[in-house]
Amino acid sequence: MPESTPGAGRAALRLDPFVAGGVDMYPTVELAALGHDAPGKIADDVWAVVDSLTLAEKAGQMTQVHVSELLGADGQLNATAVEYWIDTMKVGAIVDTPGNSPHAAFPWYSAQALANVTNTVQRIAQARGSRVPVLWGLEAARGAGLIKRAAMFPTGIGLAASFEPRHAYVAGRVAAKDARAAGYQWVFGPQADISVDKRRAQAFLGYGEDPALAAQMVAHAVRGLQGDYKQDRARVACCAKGYVGGGAHGAGAGQVSDAQLLEYHVPGFEAAVAAGAASLMQAAGSVNGEALGTSPYYLRRLLRDGLRFRGVLAADRRAGTRGQAQRLHAAADARDALFLALNNTSVDVGADGTELAQTVHELVAAGRVSEDRVTESAARILQLKKDLGLFERPYADVQLAALVGARQDVEAAQQAVRESLTLLKNERRVLPLATHDRVLFVGPHLNSTALLGGGWNVHAQGPAAREADAVYQGLGDSVMQGVRHVAGARAPVAYHAGFRLDSGEIRGDEFSQLVRLARQADKIVVGLGEAPYSGAAGGDLAELALDAHQIELVRRLHGAVPRAPIVAVLVAGRPRLLKEAGDIAAAVVNAHVPGIHGGLPIAELLYGRFSPSGRQPVTYPRLESQARDTMWQGVGADYAPAYPFGFGLAYSRLEYSNLTVSSTTLRPGAPVTVRVTVHNHGPLDHKESVLLFTSHRFRTGYEPELFRLRRFSKHDIRAGAAQAVEFTLTAEELAYYNRDLTRVIDPSPVNITVNALAPNERTVSINLLS
Repeated sequence: MPESTPGAGRAALRLDPFVAGGVDMYPTVELAALGHDAPGKIADDVWAVVDSLTLAEKAGQMTQVHVSELLGADGQLNATAVEYWIDTMKVGAIVDTPGNSPHAAFPWYSAQALANVTNTVQRIAQARGSRVPVLWGLEAARGAGLIKRAAMFPTGIGLAASFEPRHAYVAGRVAAKDARAAGYQWVFGPQADISVDKRRAQAFLGYGEDPALAAQMVAHAVRGLQGDYKQDRARVACCAKGYVGGGAHGAGAGQVSDAQLLEYHVPGFEAAVAAGAASLMQAAGSVNGEALGTSPYYLRRLLRDGLRFRGVLAADRRAGTRGQAQRLHAAADARDALFLALNNTSVDVGADGTELAQTVHELVAAGRVSEDRVTESAARILQLKKDLGLFERPYADVQLAALVGARQDVEAAQQAVRESLTLLKNERRVLPLATHDRVLFVGPHLNSTALLGGGWNVHAQGPAAREADAVYQGLGDSVMQGVRHVAGARAPVAYHAGFRLDSGEIRGDEFSQLVRLARQADKIVVGLGEAPYSGAAGGDLAELALDAHQIELVRRLHGAVPRAPIVAVLVAGRPRLLKEAGDIAAAVVNAHVPGIHGGLPIAELLYGRFSPSGRQPVTYPRLESQARDTMWQGVGADYAPAYPFGFGLAYSRLEYSNLTVSSTTLRPGAPVTVRVTVHNHGPLDHKESVLLFTSHRFRTGYEPELFRLRRFSKHDIRAGAAQAVEFTLTAEELAYYNRDLTRVIDPSPVNITVNALAPNERTVSINLLS
């Protein structure tokens, strides 16, 4: 019987009984050893299957439904519902885990429990209906967090802060293995668009605001998820998300020209396609008032003709036919929206279930949509299923289940956290802490696994309040657990919750107790930040300001005990405005959304076990009006954030010198080599990210960017050692899109800057020739 854990309220928390640990180590395939699988021509045997299908069966292949449609009130598979969707509706794809259903048997399903669900459905699919296997889809870009025991890496914004693309590759590889263990072959991720509006919920999933950084991270994530997916059955098909321009919007109104779209938002998708992405997902919304879901320019001309994408295009669940009609008012009704989508675009998989399948049939019967158009999409979907091996064996791999939660996966996730943690402030070198320091730790973020995990962790919105940390059954950790491990059981540390995250309430009697503890401390560490959320619902912000109660807690604590310096540890998927708390804190650590294995690395950083190397992947605003500011905005705009893009301090003292170029002129076909030397004066070994920017002194008729990241690399530098770093820069990449959407190279002086707007900034000038 499943074990029960007491929960809030009368009902006990019913948990999946499988808790057994995974293996320690297993063999892996590194990026350099991979081939290059990518979607391509439809095979003859796939066409043979397509030709054998009826119109209803082809329309069914274009349909995806949520797994909750297949469950009964007891959370178990409902045989009648499964047979309806497979036999009657001929559904081609099923998404998500039962844990995100209101009738789930368990809040968090193990790979073994999920395999029972996915395998049962596959057996029915092979015996009934069109007898075509089902494609199972899952959100798992930062690790398969919806699968129990699976290692969870930092979310995209944290991985980007590491400035180490290898972590995106490993996170993808681990997520793919764990998804396949549960019978899932299709992963929704990575988020390929950049994040301009910091208030946007999806910002925590993406790889920051810069197209060069995002493109590298996206390419590595795609390769991690997919690998040689046409042969390797421990890999999945990725679905790179947010095509295209959604990152320009968010809580505020936003417009983006096509030139800006091509310059900043498309590169992530170019990188995904070049890396072999098997599928993409369109963004929910519009670009400059044009609904993406029905746009022939964005979803056919740019995507298929411009980017030469040959894979499957899926609709965001919020951008289906109902979304286009009801939310955007871009069609008369859902039927009209589907008519426009099929005739104008190349979308292949919709998210409107019964409505989509039935309406496709009706539109073809009425002569409004060609059956050839339906055949085109069905062929791409079936080719993807063949590439993934579903026609050979559509079932979960039981051998992979033993690898879920392997020690090497957890250690890889912890290392990604270490390299993502970003030290933003360290006055009077209050950090690192000494093990003999009397330290008071304050705030629920420091004593919770769930809050470190963030969204798409157990559930889309993170664990429910009644589940809290009990749902993990000892998996994962917290900062306080990490502190006890690093500082030792006898270390003079104390903890107080400080405030309630749901209400922000600070009761007077609790604050009096907090002050008594604070007066006994040499230093105070306060955890600040957000509750978990997903990009799917309830995540967009009206303003970036951190919860006022948290800011008030820091102010009152400092007022009561002014002699004890305060260290702020931020756990948030976006740069929340710290206001007075940012000025009061002597040190600020941005942990982003580190995942359930983040507690130990955060404690290690606080106690100086390593030198922090993370850098800001987005501009950290000081004011609400800066919510859309970026490092690449026009040079004429004011750029005065709290912390610029690429900013990050270290415990070691680093010195940059000897910035040189192989030539002072840069012309097409004749790249220049840029060299710089980095000295680590200690006291700790350090992993240093070296960032290379360019800035035009002018562009004829156009405003140049403030700074544009062109290259970056990360290097291990031992204390007392120096590292020579070398980059190659081409004239072609300094071209930009003009009004006619033509890339032009404008002759002008160009500054090459290492570590722009940082204390160790270095600059050399060259002349760009056309």
